Amino acid sequence: MAKAMGKADAKDPMDFIDALSELQKACDVYGLKMSDYGIRREELPEFVRDAKATMAGAFRMDAAPLSDEDCLAIYEASYQ
Repeated sequence: MAKAMGKADAKDPMDFIDALSELQKACDVYGLKMSDYGIRREELPEFVRDAKATMAGAFRMDAAPLSDEDCLAIYEASYQ
């Protein structure tokens, strides 16, 4: 993935994270939070329900299963 994003010398899985961070910076979206889009904290449980409903197959295939609480924690971290 990192090579597809332009990091020709990519060898390590973390190279993808580095490439993604660079892309975010280049697009001036690095550090944006969900709250920057007007999303309210009390809406986050609804995001969890919607994600689980619309992407159920992806959740079933995940090597590390995510509980609703795990998903909410991810949204909380993205919100702040």
